[in-house]
Amino acid sequence: MTNHPETVLEIETESDPGVFDALGQVADAFARLMDALPGWLLIVLFAIIAIGIGVVVGLKLKRPQKEPEPEPVREEPVIRRALPAPESPAFIKYQEFLEKKDVPAKEFDSQMRAFAERFREMRQSLRDLIPGDKGLDGSVEEVRDALDAGDFDQTLLLLTEIGKRENADGEEKHKTAQKHLMAAAVSRSVAGDMEMAMMAYDKAAEHYRQAIVSLPDYQEDTHAEYLNKYGTAAYQAGEHETAIAAFERALQILERRLGQSHPDVATALNNLALLHYSRGNYDAAEPLYQRSLAIDEQTLGIDHPGVATDLNNLALLYKKQGNLEGAEPLLKRAMEIKEKQFDPGHPSLVTGLKNYASLLRALGREEEADVFERKATVLPPKRTGIAAE
Repeated sequence: MTNHPETVLEIETESDPGVFDALGQVADAFARLMDALPGWLLIVLFAIIAIGIGVVVGLKLKRPQKEPEPEPVREEPVIRRALPAPESPAFIKYQEFLEKKDVPAKEFDSQMRAFAERFREMRQSLRDLIPGDKGLDGSVEEVRDALDAGDFDQTLLLLTEIGKRENADGEEKHKTAQKHLMAAAVSRSVAGDMEMAMMAYDKAAEHYRQAIVSLPDYQEDTHAEYLNKYGTAAYQAGEHETAIAAFERALQILERRLGQSHPDVATALNNLALLHYSRGNYDAAEPLYQRSLAIDEQTLGIDHPGVATDLNNLALLYKKQGNLEGAEPLLKRAMEIKEKQFDPGHPSLVTGLKNYASLLRALGREEEADVFERKATVLPPKRTGIAAE
Protein backbone atom coordinates (compact mmCIF):
# COMPACT_ATOMS: atom_id res chain seq x y z
CA MET A 1 0.00 0.00 0.00
CA THR A 2 1.47 3.33 -1.05
CA ASN A 3 1.62 6.19 1.53
CA HIS A 4 0.68 9.54 0.06
CA PRO A 5 2.35 12.56 1.66
CA GLU A 6 0.02 15.23 3.13
CA THR A 7 -0.50 18.22 0.85
CA VAL A 8 0.31 21.61 2.47
CA LEU A 9 -1.48 24.55 0.85
CA GLU A 10 0.33 27.89 0.82
CA ILE A 11 -1.22 31.20 -0.22
CA GLU A 12 1.21 33.27 -2.16
CA THR A 13 0.81 37.06 -2.38
CA GLU A 14 1.93 38.70 -5.52
CA SER A 15 2.64 42.45 -5.67
CA ASP A 16 2.66 44.74 -8.66
CA PRO A 17 6.18 46.23 -8.99
CA GLY A 18 4.75 49.20 -10.88
CA VAL A 19 2.80 50.56 -7.91
CA PHE A 20 5.83 50.59 -5.59
CA ASP A 21 7.90 52.36 -8.20
CA ALA A 22 5.31 55.15 -8.53
CA LEU A 23 5.12 55.66 -4.74
CA GLY A 24 8.90 55.84 -4.53
CA GLN A 25 9.00 58.53 -7.20
CA VAL A 26 6.40 60.66 -5.34
CA ALA A 27 8.35 60.39 -2.10
CA ASP A 28 11.59 61.40 -3.79
CA ALA A 29 9.92 64.43 -5.41
CA PHE A 30 8.47 65.57 -2.03
CA ALA A 31 11.87 65.24 -0.37
CA ARG A 32 13.58 67.31 -3.10
CA LEU A 33 10.85 69.96 -2.70
CA MET A 34 11.41 70.17 1.01
CA ASP A 35 15.14 70.50 0.52
CA ALA A 36 14.64 73.29 -1.98
CA LEU A 37 12.44 75.44 0.32
CA PRO A 38 14.19 77.83 2.70
CA GLY A 39 13.97 77.13 6.46
CA TRP A 40 11.86 80.16 7.35
CA LEU A 41 9.25 79.17 4.78
CA LEU A 42 9.00 75.68 6.26
CA ILE A 43 8.39 77.23 9.68
CA VAL A 44 5.60 79.43 8.31
CA LEU A 45 4.06 76.47 6.49
CA PHE A 46 3.96 74.34 9.63
CA ALA A 47 2.48 77.23 11.64
CA ILE A 48 -0.33 77.66 9.12
CA ILE A 49 -1.11 73.95 9.29
CA ALA A 50 -1.17 74.04 13.11
CA ILE A 51 -3.49 77.07 13.12
CA GLY A 52 -5.85 75.34 10.72
CA ILE A 53 -6.03 72.24 12.92
CA GLY A 54 -6.71 74.43 15.99
CA VAL A 55 -9.55 76.27 14.25
CA VAL A 56 -11.19 73.00 13.22
CA VAL A 57 -10.93 71.60 16.76
CA GLY A 58 -12.30 74.83 18.31
CA LEU A 59 -15.30 74.86 16.02
CA LYS A 60 -15.97 71.28 16.96
CA LEU A 61 -15.85 72.08 20.67
CA LYS A 62 -18.04 75.19 20.36
CA ARG A 63 -20.82 73.35 18.64
CA PRO A 64 -23.92 73.90 20.84
CA GLN A 65 -25.07 70.83 22.73
CA LYS A 66 -28.62 69.77 22.28
CA GLU A 67 -30.72 70.84 25.27
CA PRO A 68 -32.50 67.94 26.96
CA GLU A 69 -36.19 68.02 26.53
CA PRO A 70 -38.02 68.95 29.75
CA GLU A 71 -39.93 66.25 31.57
CA PRO A 72 -43.60 66.46 30.80
CA VAL A 73 -45.61 67.93 33.71
CA ARG A 74 -47.97 65.36 35.14
CA GLU A 75 -51.32 66.85 35.94
CA GLU A 76 -53.36 65.21 38.64
CA PRO A 77 -56.95 64.61 37.64
CA VAL A 78 -59.52 66.71 39.42
CA ILE A 79 -62.08 64.54 41.16
CA ARG A 80 -65.59 65.84 40.77
CA ARG A 81 -68.70 64.49 42.38
CA ALA A 82 -71.18 63.61 39.74
CA LEU A 83 -74.72 64.77 40.14
CA PRO A 84 -77.50 62.23 39.76
CA ALA A 85 -78.59 61.86 36.19
CA PRO A 86 -81.25 64.47 35.27
CA GLU A 87 -83.72 61.68 34.57
CA SER A 88 -83.27 60.23 38.10
CA PRO A 89 -86.67 60.31 39.85
CA ALA A 90 -85.06 61.47 43.09
CA PHE A 91 -83.28 64.29 41.26
CA ILE A 92 -86.49 65.40 39.52
CA LYS A 93 -88.53 65.27 42.73
CA TYR A 94 -85.96 67.34 44.59
CA GLN A 95 -85.98 69.93 41.81
CA GLU A 96 -89.74 70.14 42.17
CA PHE A 97 -89.36 70.48 45.94
CA LEU A 98 -86.95 73.41 45.54
CA GLU A 99 -89.24 75.09 43.05
CA LYS A 100 -92.16 74.85 45.48
CA LYS A 101 -89.95 76.39 48.15
CA ASP A 102 -89.19 79.32 45.81
CA VAL A 103 -85.45 78.85 46.26
CA PRO A 104 -83.63 81.74 44.48
CA ALA A 105 -81.90 80.87 41.25
CA LYS A 106 -78.46 81.76 42.64
CA GLU A 107 -78.92 79.15 45.40
CA PHE A 108 -80.64 76.54 43.27
CA ASP A 109 -77.48 74.96 41.84
CA SER A 110 -75.69 74.80 45.19
CA GLN A 111 -78.74 73.16 46.79
CA MET A 112 -78.87 70.59 44.00
CA ARG A 113 -75.20 69.78 44.42
CA ALA A 114 -75.57 69.46 48.19
CA PHE A 115 -78.52 67.11 47.65
CA ALA A 116 -76.45 65.06 45.22
CA GLU A 117 -73.77 64.56 47.88
CA ARG A 118 -76.31 63.68 50.58
CA PHE A 119 -78.15 61.38 48.19
CA ARG A 120 -74.94 59.47 47.53
CA GLU A 121 -74.23 59.16 51.27
CA MET A 122 -77.79 58.07 52.09
CA ARG A 123 -77.76 55.37 49.45
CA GLN A 124 -74.41 54.08 50.73
CA SER A 125 -75.67 54.04 54.32
CA LEU A 126 -78.79 52.15 53.29
CA ARG A 127 -76.69 49.63 51.39
CA ASP A 128 -74.71 49.06 54.63
CA LEU A 129 -77.81 48.88 56.84
CA ILE A 130 -78.30 45.38 58.23
CA PRO A 131 -81.14 45.30 60.78
CA GLY A 132 -80.81 43.14 63.88
CA ASP A 133 -84.42 42.08 63.41
CA LYS A 134 -84.50 39.95 60.28
CA GLY A 135 -88.17 40.77 59.93
CA LEU A 136 -87.14 44.30 58.94
CA ASP A 137 -85.12 43.22 55.89
CA GLY A 138 -88.13 43.90 53.66
CA SER A 139 -88.63 47.36 55.16
CA VAL A 140 -85.00 48.21 54.41
CA GLU A 141 -85.51 47.21 50.78
CA GLU A 142 -88.64 49.36 50.64
CA VAL A 143 -86.85 52.41 52.01
CA ARG A 144 -84.08 52.01 49.43
CA ASP A 145 -86.65 51.86 46.64
CA ALA A 146 -88.55 54.83 48.06
CA LEU A 147 -85.39 56.94 48.15
CA ASP A 148 -84.45 56.07 44.57
CA ALA A 149 -88.00 56.88 43.45
CA GLY A 150 -87.88 60.27 45.14
CA ASP A 151 -90.74 59.39 47.51
CA PHE A 152 -89.25 61.31 50.41
CA ASP A 153 -92.30 61.13 52.68
CA GLN A 154 -92.39 57.35 52.44
CA THR A 155 -88.64 57.22 52.98
CA LEU A 156 -88.97 59.16 56.24
CA LEU A 157 -91.93 57.08 57.41
CA LEU A 158 -90.11 53.80 56.86
CA LEU A 159 -86.88 55.02 58.45
CA THR A 160 -88.73 56.25 61.54
CA GLU A 161 -90.46 52.90 61.97
CA ILE A 162 -87.22 50.94 61.53
CA GLY A 163 -85.50 53.19 64.07
CA LYS A 164 -88.23 52.73 66.70
CA ARG A 165 -88.34 48.96 66.40
CA GLU A 166 -84.57 48.50 66.39
CA ASN A 167 -84.14 50.87 69.34
CA ALA A 168 -86.72 49.00 71.41
CA ASP A 169 -85.09 45.64 70.64
CA GLY A 170 -81.63 47.06 71.31
CA GLU A 171 -82.58 48.49 74.71
CA GLU A 172 -84.12 45.21 75.80
CA LYS A 173 -81.07 43.23 74.68
CA HIS A 174 -78.78 45.81 76.28
CA LYS A 175 -80.48 45.35 79.65
CA THR A 176 -80.15 41.59 79.34
CA ALA A 177 -76.49 41.91 78.39
CA GLN A 178 -75.84 44.18 81.38
CA LYS A 179 -77.34 41.57 83.72
CA HIS A 180 -75.11 38.89 82.24
CA LEU A 181 -72.01 41.05 82.56
CA MET A 182 -72.82 42.03 86.15
CA ALA A 183 -73.33 38.40 87.12
CA ALA A 184 -70.00 37.50 85.51
CA ALA A 185 -68.22 40.32 87.35
CA VAL A 186 -69.61 39.40 90.77
CA SER A 187 -68.79 35.71 90.25
CA ARG A 188 -65.21 36.52 89.31
CA SER A 189 -64.81 38.91 92.23
CA VAL A 190 -66.01 36.27 94.72
CA ALA A 191 -63.62 33.79 93.13
CA GLY A 192 -60.86 36.31 93.75
CA ASP A 193 -61.92 36.63 97.39
CA MET A 194 -61.70 32.84 97.76
CA GLU A 195 -58.22 32.75 96.19
CA MET A 196 -57.11 35.54 98.56
CA ALA A 197 -58.30 33.46 101.54
CA MET A 198 -56.25 30.57 100.19
CA MET A 199 -53.26 32.92 99.78
CA ALA A 200 -53.11 32.26 96.03
CA TYR A 201 -52.52 35.94 95.34
CA ASP A 202 -51.57 35.68 91.67
CA LYS A 203 -54.74 33.71 90.89
CA ALA A 204 -56.80 36.15 92.94
CA ALA A 205 -55.38 39.07 90.99
CA GLU A 206 -56.37 37.42 87.71
CA HIS A 207 -59.95 36.84 88.91
CA TYR A 208 -60.22 40.48 90.00
CA ARG A 209 -58.82 41.63 86.65
CA GLN A 210 -61.44 39.60 84.78
CA ALA A 211 -64.15 40.97 87.09
CA ILE A 212 -63.10 44.51 86.17
CA VAL A 213 -63.25 43.67 82.46
CA SER A 214 -66.76 42.16 82.78
CA LEU A 215 -68.15 44.97 84.91
CA PRO A 216 -70.65 47.26 83.08
CA ASP A 217 -69.42 50.81 82.59
CA TYR A 218 -72.05 52.46 84.77
CA GLN A 219 -70.96 50.52 87.87
CA GLU A 220 -68.26 53.01 88.81
CA ASP A 221 -68.41 52.54 92.59
CA THR A 222 -68.07 48.78 92.19
CA HIS A 223 -65.31 49.42 89.67
CA ALA A 224 -63.30 51.30 92.30
CA GLU A 225 -63.94 48.52 94.83
CA TYR A 226 -62.68 45.85 92.41
CA LEU A 227 -59.65 47.95 91.52
CA ASN A 228 -58.70 48.15 95.19
CA LYS A 229 -59.06 44.38 95.50
CA TYR A 230 -57.02 43.91 92.33
CA GLY A 231 -54.32 46.24 93.62
CA THR A 232 -54.14 44.45 96.98
CA ALA A 233 -53.85 41.01 95.35
CA ALA A 234 -51.24 42.26 92.87
CA TYR A 235 -49.24 43.78 95.74
CA GLN A 236 -49.33 40.49 97.66
CA ALA A 237 -48.26 38.67 94.48
CA GLY A 238 -45.26 40.99 94.13
CA GLU A 239 -46.64 42.83 91.09
CA HIS A 240 -46.06 46.28 92.52
CA GLU A 241 -46.32 48.28 89.28
CA THR A 242 -49.67 46.65 88.55
CA ALA A 243 -50.83 47.38 92.09
CA ILE A 244 -49.86 51.06 91.86
CA ALA A 245 -51.75 51.44 88.57
CA ALA A 246 -54.86 49.80 90.06
CA PHE A 247 -54.82 51.97 93.19
CA GLU A 248 -54.32 55.14 91.15
CA ARG A 249 -57.29 54.31 88.89
CA ALA A 250 -59.44 53.56 91.94
CA LEU A 251 -58.44 56.89 93.50
CA GLN A 252 -59.38 58.79 90.34
CA ILE A 253 -62.83 57.18 90.23
CA LEU A 254 -63.50 57.85 93.91
CA GLU A 255 -62.40 61.47 93.68
CA ARG A 256 -64.69 62.02 90.70
CA ARG A 257 -67.64 60.21 92.25
CA LEU A 258 -67.33 61.20 95.92
CA GLY A 259 -65.27 64.38 95.92
CA GLN A 260 -61.83 65.18 97.24
CA SER A 261 -62.68 64.83 100.97
CA HIS A 262 -64.52 61.53 101.33
CA PRO A 263 -63.36 58.82 103.80
CA ASP A 264 -63.18 56.29 100.95
CA VAL A 265 -60.80 58.65 99.16
CA ALA A 266 -58.69 58.74 102.33
CA THR A 267 -58.58 54.92 102.37
CA ALA A 268 -57.47 54.84 98.72
CA LEU A 269 -54.77 57.43 99.47
CA ASN A 270 -53.55 55.37 102.43
CA ASN A 271 -53.39 52.19 100.32
CA LEU A 272 -51.41 53.91 97.58
CA ALA A 273 -49.08 55.51 100.13
CA LEU A 274 -48.49 52.15 101.83
CA LEU A 275 -47.44 50.63 98.52
CA HIS A 276 -44.94 53.43 97.85
CA TYR A 277 -43.69 53.09 101.45
CA SER A 278 -43.10 49.37 101.05
CA ARG A 279 -41.00 50.06 97.97
CA GLY A 280 -38.91 52.65 99.81
CA ASN A 281 -40.34 55.53 97.79
CA TYR A 282 -40.90 57.73 100.85
CA ASP A 283 -41.12 61.03 98.96
CA ALA A 284 -44.13 59.71 97.02
CA ALA A 285 -45.76 58.22 100.11
CA GLU A 286 -45.49 61.24 102.44
CA PRO A 287 -47.97 63.64 100.75
CA LEU A 288 -50.47 60.80 100.32
CA TYR A 289 -50.33 59.95 104.03
CA GLN A 290 -50.64 63.62 104.95
CA ARG A 291 -53.67 64.09 102.74
CA SER A 292 -55.32 60.91 104.07
CA LEU A 293 -54.81 62.15 107.65
CA ALA A 294 -56.32 65.56 106.87
CA ILE A 295 -59.43 64.01 105.26
CA ASP A 296 -60.04 61.58 108.14
CA GLU A 297 -59.60 64.30 110.76
CA GLN A 298 -62.18 66.42 108.95
CA THR A 299 -64.72 63.69 108.21
CA LEU A 300 -64.27 61.13 111.01
CA GLY A 301 -63.20 63.33 113.92
CA ILE A 302 -59.85 63.84 115.60
CA ASP A 303 -60.27 60.88 118.01
CA HIS A 304 -61.39 58.29 115.47
CA PRO A 305 -59.39 55.02 115.25
CA GLY A 306 -58.92 55.67 111.53
CA VAL A 307 -57.11 58.89 112.42
CA ALA A 308 -54.88 56.90 114.80
CA THR A 309 -54.01 54.57 111.90
CA ASP A 310 -53.10 57.54 109.70
CA LEU A 311 -50.94 59.04 112.44
CA ASN A 312 -49.17 55.73 113.00
CA ASN A 313 -48.44 55.24 109.29
CA LEU A 314 -47.08 58.76 108.81
CA ALA A 315 -44.96 58.47 111.97
CA LEU A 316 -43.40 55.19 110.80
CA LEU A 317 -42.53 56.85 107.49
CA TYR A 318 -40.79 59.71 109.33
CA LYS A 319 -38.93 57.14 111.42
CA LYS A 320 -37.73 55.40 108.23
CA GLN A 321 -36.50 58.75 106.96
CA GLY A 322 -34.58 59.30 110.22
CA ASN A 323 -36.89 62.10 111.34
CA LEU A 324 -37.43 60.75 114.89
CA GLU A 325 -38.42 64.15 116.31
CA GLY A 326 -41.16 64.45 113.69
CA ALA A 327 -42.42 60.92 114.33
CA GLU A 328 -42.61 61.18 118.16
CA PRO A 329 -45.67 63.48 118.54
CA LEU A 330 -47.56 61.53 115.87
CA LEU A 331 -47.03 58.16 117.56
CA LYS A 332 -47.88 59.63 120.95
CA ARG A 333 -51.15 61.05 119.66
CA ALA A 334 -52.01 57.77 117.89
CA MET A 335 -51.41 55.88 121.16
CA GLU A 336 -53.58 58.32 123.12
CA ILE A 337 -56.49 57.91 120.67
CA LYS A 338 -56.26 54.13 120.98
CA GLU A 339 -56.23 54.36 124.80
CA LYS A 340 -59.52 56.28 124.60
CA GLN A 341 -61.11 53.92 122.09
CA PHE A 342 -59.87 50.47 123.16
CA ASP A 343 -59.69 48.46 126.36
CA PRO A 344 -56.30 47.48 127.75
CA GLY A 345 -54.87 44.51 125.92
CA HIS A 346 -56.61 45.33 122.61
CA PRO A 347 -54.26 44.31 119.78
CA SER A 348 -54.35 47.74 118.16
CA LEU A 349 -53.58 49.46 121.47
CA VAL A 350 -50.78 47.02 122.23
CA THR A 351 -49.22 47.74 118.82
CA GLY A 352 -49.47 51.49 119.42
CA LEU A 353 -47.81 51.24 122.84
CA LYS A 354 -44.97 49.12 121.51
CA ASN A 355 -44.38 51.45 118.54
CA TYR A 356 -44.20 54.45 120.83
CA ALA A 357 -41.87 52.70 123.30
CA SER A 358 -39.55 51.68 120.46
CA LEU A 359 -39.31 55.25 119.22
CA LEU A 360 -38.59 56.55 122.77
CA ARG A 361 -35.69 54.12 123.06
CA ALA A 362 -34.35 55.33 119.69
CA LEU A 363 -34.46 58.87 121.13
CA GLY A 364 -32.60 57.72 124.25
CA ARG A 365 -35.60 58.11 126.57
CA GLU A 366 -35.24 54.70 128.19
CA GLU A 367 -37.26 55.24 131.39
CA GLU A 368 -40.29 56.48 129.46
CA ALA A 369 -39.97 53.56 127.05
CA ASP A 370 -40.12 51.10 129.99
CA VAL A 371 -43.42 52.60 131.18
CA PHE A 372 -45.18 52.09 127.82
CA GLU A 373 -43.73 48.64 127.32
CA ARG A 374 -45.22 47.58 130.69
CA LYS A 375 -48.59 48.97 129.61
CA ALA A 376 -48.37 46.85 126.45
CA THR A 377 -48.20 43.70 128.61
CA VAL A 378 -51.53 44.35 130.40
CA LEU A 379 -54.07 41.63 129.56
CA PRO A 380 -57.61 42.38 128.35
CA PRO A 381 -60.26 42.55 131.15
CA LYS A 382 -61.73 39.09 130.45
CA ARG A 383 -58.33 37.44 130.31
CA THR A 384 -57.34 39.26 133.51
CA GLY A 385 -60.34 37.76 135.28
CA ILE A 386 -59.53 34.29 134.02
CA ALA A 387 -55.91 34.62 135.20
CA ALA A 388 -57.08 35.63 138.71
CA GLU A 389 -59.21 32.50 139.16
